[in-house]
Amino acid sequence: MRSILLRIDPTASEASWQRIENGRLAGSFHQGRLSDAKRYTYGAHVIVLVSSEDVFMTRLALPGKNRNKLLKAVPFAVEDQIVDDIDNLHFALSPQPDQDKYIVAAVEQRLMNYWDSALKAAGIQANAIVPDVLALLDTEDSWTVLLEPSRAIVRSSHGLFSSDIENLPFMLNNMHAEAGDNPPAEVTVYDCSEASYMTSLQALSPNIPFNVVECTEGPLGVFAKYYEPRRSVNLLQGEFHYKQGMSRHFKPWIPAAALFVIWIGWQLILNIFALVDLNSQSEALTTQMQQVHKSAFASAKVPIAGYERSDMEARLKKLLEKQGQASNSLQEMLVTTAPIIKNLKGVTVNGIRYNNGKLDLELTVQQASEVDPLKSKIESKTGWAVKSQASTVKGVTKVRLNIQSSS
Repeated sequence: MRSILLRIDPTASEASWQRIENGRLAGSFHQGRLSDAKRYTYGAHVIVLVSSEDVFMTRLALPGKNRNKLLKAVPFAVEDQIVDDIDNLHFALSPQPDQDKYIVAAVEQRLMNYWDSALKAAGIQANAIVPDVLALLDTEDSWTVLLEPSRAIVRSSHGLFSSDIENLPFMLNNMHAEAGDNPPAEVTVYDCSEASYMTSLQALSPNIPFNVVECTEGPLGVFAKYYEPRRSVNLLQGEFHYKQGMSRHFKPWIPAAALFVIWIGWQLILNIFALVDLNSQSEALTTQMQQVHKSAFASAKVPIAGYERSDMEARLKKLLEKQGQASNSLQEMLVTTAPIIKNLKGVTVNGIRYNNGKLDLELTVQQASEVDPLKSKIESKTGWAVKSQASTVKGVTKVRLNIQSSS
């Protein structure tokens, strides 16, 4: 996977970036608005460098190896060294200790939120956010200084800091004096300032052995050469870690998601009840169909459960084929009488028999008084002879109509 070194200014609006391969710059150098970098970072491993002025850094000996516990202990371990309220700070650790000491970084929570939001607004997914001083060379017996037009950053075993150019000699002299019997073998200076700062720096710090290196590829060239993740600190830890940070973005949606899950569960319960009810209705209809089959074809063999309808259809088809030549076949008599019975409320057909122009209908009606009007309607509309037999048991009136066609 290709890597992009992306350096942003304190406002996270302007940026410079370039592709790196095997510790060297590759491709063209780019500079512009942060949003312009999006198409270059797509699908790449993106290392974002931020100004060290915004980050407190120190080396600290911490007991134990559990990183989660170490991160919880760090704020209290450095509380005396920080002016800001530790509750408003975000803390991060180097991946591993160097000489039993971790590099600890602390930055304001609001600033981390700002950088994170600015990058996401530009459509850039950062894999690491690193203070630029931690992309310099780190050795035990050597210090590294990077000079820029208006600032300098210094990495040494005695301190990690940034400084304006005017105060740099004073800070280097103090650090050199604190080194005591363990001064650096040399102080390597990458002069990217495009000015004559080295002359005054050497004059003001005569005891420091400077080794000046030309900055031929600019600051990004120096960072690309010496950036080492294991000796650096990625600020994207804790809640800002990509995987853990996802929960931070989803938290506002948790209540809505919970309601959605409850709604889905309720719909599932309703569907289960509906399915049980449909099964019950299906069983009732099957029972009713069995009764109708038994009534219509009393002498016929009882079909397998569930095949009553197809059996009745087959038997009716045979009857129709057999009686198809009669002027008043079963089909014609059913077509004629069905609309009459259908238009009467409270009439249920329980059974049908047909034999050579004679149709027997077994019905249930709401009242016995409805039998004669039904008989009269069939006679008047068809001209056929209709005989009726009715019996009422426990308020239920069953009727048998014997209809004789005119043929």
